[in-house]
Amino acid sequence: MENPDMGFLDWPKKGTRPPEKRFILAIDGGGMRGLIPARIIAMMAERLREMGDMRPLYSHFDMIAGTSTGALIAAALAIPTEGTAFQKEEGREEEVTETRVERRRLFRSVTIRTLRGRIIRTANPASLASFYIDHGPEIFPQRGMTALLGPLFTDKYSGSTYSRFLQDLYGEAEMSSLLVPTVLTSYASDYGMIYPITSWDNHGYRVWEGARASSAAPLYFPAFSAAERDTGRTLKLIDGGIASNNPSAIAYALAKRLYPEADEFHILSLSTAEPVYRSYDAGSGGIAGWGGQISRIFQNASLQLSETIMEAVEDVRYTRIWAPVLEKRIRLDATGKDAIDELLEAAERMYSACREETESYLSLIASSPTPEGVKLRAASEPLQRAPAEGSGGNGA
Repeated sequence: MENPDMGFLDWPKKGTRPPEKRFILAIDGGGMRGLIPARIIAMMAERLREMGDMRPLYSHFDMIAGTSTGALIAAALAIPTEGTAFQKEEGREEEVTETRVERRRLFRSVTIRTLRGRIIRTANPASLASFYIDHGPEIFPQRGMTALLGPLFTDKYSGSTYSRFLQDLYGEAEMSSLLVPTVLTSYASDYGMIYPITSWDNHGYRVWEGARASSAAPLYFPAFSAAERDTGRTLKLIDGGIASNNPSAIAYALAKRLYPEADEFHILSLSTAEPVYRSYDAGSGGIAGWGGQISRIFQNASLQLSETIMEAVEDVRYTRIWAPVLEKRIRLDATGKDAIDELLEAAERMYSACREETESYLSLIASSPTPEGVKLRAASEPLQRAPAEGSGGNGA
């Protein structure tokens, strides 16, 4: 008679295997304040190189999520450069990687997957800050009566001009081409629901369309009418910050479905240094009292809710990069030199204030294998030739 207990040899004994860890990068919305996480990402990439980890930054993560301006950064980190405005930044030969992940089963180790290939380069993280500096005035042109009077009767900026800019930036790449599972958060105003646009359940969307939908900030840009190419359903999509300016909770919910066997989700959440308001005075009440504050109250409450949820969930290890580094409130469409200088200085101050938490997270991902969700080029392809000395190239 077969012993029914002999099957225990084929299964990991509880507590004997290391936890399966998944790593998520989540980037807040905030318009031009996206310059802060963009600069911090560049510093993170440089620090990884100093640690001896030459892999591109995106290839350390099982998922990258962004809201609004964070969606623009997430897409830039994950998109192949061919056919995009980032193509000129591609350089240096790609890494050859061979990753074996093992689970210990009593007295033997079992290899459960092997990754072989070359990690594809994407945009140089060092260039992300210059994106805001160089192109901010194109996104937020400060001219005309609308710019002077504000969005009283119409949206402040042209949706068609912004769409053309994003098309030029990301080309015609589809969401499915992104090199790591990516989430661009949006909100379907006509259906009243959170609408994450993902690289794996993408409805045929282009990357530029996902970025446009996620960053359609009410009063600034008109809603983006998008058609799901697989269903034909049309939606009116607006800025994901309406629902969750910090996309950590949405990313976690999706990651739980994508990686159901994971034991730990290590989330690195990059803020745009939005001020956290502790108290409000409505004065006499009404529109005069609440009008200038109500949007900030909603945003503050949403951010606090994300923090509360992420810090309470048992299988989440949450690292939030935020510090009160802005000496004054910077409008999301502020593109002047003084605002740019303040944002760059704020990024340096924030990285310094959160150095210990950031370095701890970087050490963890530097010591972890390349996730299997990262798309690799076949190992049989030849390496790209490194650029000549002094000709630039991709930093990571």
